Amino acid sequence: MNKEKTGAHTVRQWLGIPYAKAERFGKPILLDFNSDLPYNQKGPAPFQPGNSSWLEADNGISEDCLNLNIWSPEDAGNELLPVIVYIFGGGFEMGSNTQTTSNLSGLAATGRAIGVSINYRLGPLGWLSLSQYGGTFSNATNLGLQDIITALKWIQKNISRFGGDPDNVTVTGHSAGGFSTAALLAAPAAEGVFRRLAPFSGGASRIIPAWWAEELAYRFLNVLGIQDEPEQLYKIDAKVLAETLIGITPRDIGDRNGIDNTTTGIVDDHLQPGAVLTGTPLESLKSGKYRDIDILFSTAKHEGDWWVINAPEKFDPGSIENLVGELVEKSRIPRSRARSIIDAYNIDGRTPLEVRGAFLTDYLYTLPAARAAIAHAGAGGKAYILNVGSVEGAHAVHGTEMYGIVGQECPGQSGEQAIRDTFVRDTLITFAEGAHDKLWDPVTSQPISYGVGNQPSDPTAYARHVLEIFKGIERP
Repeated sequence: MNKEKTGAHTVRQWLGIPYAKAERFGKPILLDFNSDLPYNQKGPAPFQPGNSSWLEADNGISEDCLNLNIWSPEDAGNELLPVIVYIFGGGFEMGSNTQTTSNLSGLAATGRAIGVSINYRLGPLGWLSLSQYGGTFSNATNLGLQDIITALKWIQKNISRFGGDPDNVTVTGHSAGGFSTAALLAAPAAEGVFRRLAPFSGGASRIIPAWWAEELAYRFLNVLGIQDEPEQLYKIDAKVLAETLIGITPRDIGDRNGIDNTTTGIVDDHLQPGAVLTGTPLESLKSGKYRDIDILFSTAKHEGDWWVINAPEKFDPGSIENLVGELVEKSRIPRSRARSIIDAYNIDGRTPLEVRGAFLTDYLYTLPAARAAIAHAGAGGKAYILNVGSVEGAHAVHGTEMYGIVGQECPGQSGEQAIRDTFVRDTLITFAEGAHDKLWDPVTSQPISYGVGNQPSDPTAYARHVLEIFKGIERP
């Protein structure tokens, strides 16, 4: 444990605490806390392909990556504080709790919360479905989610020694971390280990169907030439495994977060061997089982513009007609209806590239958040919606609010961004404290959305407009 002065309060930090051990493709085994170790270095980042320098890891990458970090205000006193647990994003393929955008010292520096960031296995090591092969693979389904649940169990057991309230845990995350946060609703093993959920730019959608998960594993083994000997996976270098899986999965965001979600990630494995989920998170919300769990859904105003700006050649549909055809083929929507949907975004002189960015922002993020919030409210729960808009120097694309979530300052941030990100930070803490009367109104049978940053239209009215555009289209 060491200390750092990051804000109004000196923060104590414990880095790289092992919370579980796991053999390759095996379930995580909970570990006890060893109070004799210094915990003054970040632990290994999850194994992933490519250059790992951007992960800011003290100890590189490793398959043995199941560790967590804790930040606590030094002067917290005897009263246990709310706990905020952060799950990093990165498409279930990249990322780590070692990054600045996983450093919750900024939350702890307010003196109002304990911050925790956790690691989980990535790519084929965490999300390849292999339980259908039985034997030593019998638990190899949603392993990354099993890791997250095990980390939450460790936190429940140990967090009080760090000043945290085990009965007041809020789980949050961005993108893949947001989808993982929502998936806890459909995992029986996660019952009782969280009080609130706050998924950012990822919610109750992007669940991989079992047919694709099994097909992906089949293709994976075939590319490796071990289709009749899956046990050879234990002998192949992890780098080869990671790079092979990326090479055979669709890379377009429309495929990775659409109707079928033909990619890697959380699998609806409820009918598969070793199932972790009982169905989808949206089904859990509708059932009312989690009506006592408060949920904050947050999206950015222009999520899809990240791909418009950073991957225009691959993201560009080429024409509006092609975009209509994409909606027909990938979402199985009748062409006449698909055209009316795309027409709703083909406005203000937008190029086909910009139309696709605006359309996928709502189809992949705004719509699922609104529908999940309404489902939760309809079942008797409290749900809130936040929409994060652009500010000077920070267009509201996918990832724009990551620094704000964890309470860090984005390098070179403008004054407007500082104000916006501080609002995001304080909203999350207020939510974790259970101070709902200080937030905006909860969702009812219609979405009620609060907007921060520059909002070209009223966020509540816009959320309702999006629901109307996609009325009758079956997707979360």
